Amino acid sequence: MILFSAAYRLFFPAAGLFAAGVIPLWLVIFSTGNSDLFDPLGWHMHEMLFGFLPAALAGFLLTAIPNWTGRPALTGAPLAILFALWLAGRILLFAFSHAYGTEFIALSFLPLLALIAGRDILMARNRRNYAVVALILALWFAQGVFFFVDNDLGASIGLAVSLVLMALIGGRVTPAFSRNWLKKRAGTTLPAPFGLIDRAALSLTTLAALSWSLSGPGTATGTLSGVAALTLAVRLARWKAWHVKREPLLLAQHAGFAWLVIGTGLLALHSLTDLATMAQVRHAIGAGAVGTITVIVMLRAILGHSGRPIDGTTLDWVLLIALHLGAVLRVSSGWFGEPMALLHASGALWSLGMTLFVIRIIPIALAPRV
Repeated sequence: MILFSAAYRLFFPAAGLFAAGVIPLWLVIFSTGNSDLFDPLGWHMHEMLFGFLPAALAGFLLTAIPNWTGRPALTGAPLAILFALWLAGRILLFAFSHAYGTEFIALSFLPLLALIAGRDILMARNRRNYAVVALILALWFAQGVFFFVDNDLGASIGLAVSLVLMALIGGRVTPAFSRNWLKKRAGTTLPAPFGLIDRAALSLTTLAALSWSLSGPGTATGTLSGVAALTLAVRLARWKAWHVKREPLLLAQHAGFAWLVIGTGLLALHSLTDLATMAQVRHAIGAGAVGTITVIVMLRAILGHSGRPIDGTTLDWVLLIALHLGAVLRVSSGWFGEPMALLHASGALWSLGMTLFVIRIIPIALAPRV
């Protein structure tokens, strides 16, 4: 079956479908207050952070690692089993949340993904990507904290890990793909090469994430986050987004990285002042950075690995704008006294963006490689 011939064919549409469906469902639950779930808010946080993101990660890593290492890709029955485990976690947490062992089944996906990815990376001595495996395990740890210690603490650690993960992956692919595109256009200034600013931005983001995880919002977290936001902004400016503004699949990478600047900036504001709420921080990192960066990485990956041109279309412009507008409205709603209209509008736009993403990639996932 063609779906089990490559991880991107299976996990990318599943991640998009899941995100597109979960947000409207959450809005209905939130609006009516009627649910048999153990904790509707906890379910919402868990499923976006430990449901959607791991699916996107699995599709990306299991597609990219063979290129990184020269090792064979995971296909067939092993891939089907891994996907079934992810799907089982989603079904059980929604329909059978009180059943014994549900949390352990949901917890089993990330360590298995880390084992599969880590095996190939270690065997190939691909040291550059050891950090990716470590971050998967850190995300798994956050999920365990979420289930067995405290929902809020687990969500904060998970978002802190996601912040570093997006800074790492986004910081690699955004300037690299922009540079490759611009090289074909003579006379255009290329993005700055990796250097001191990039190392400082990644280090400060990691320190801010550690401070947030270990001590929560406070002076240390606020100071580190503020400095991290500034260095991330400088780093982003050095990639010269204005030179790729005509290509949506490149401009969207820069826009996704900008959410890391916004997220760390809001974390600084929340930690040092009362000008931002934790909900705004979480949605800037979650709906903004994680949502938009994963979609653009998945879209570029499925186009490239299916042998198709990595060129944007009108549909890409629409779906990416919908995702960003949805994130903007969700974050902005925290500054309004009656946010319900903005909450519903943001959810509708973000879900629309994910739906259009699925419409865009399903024909590619089901078709042979060009």
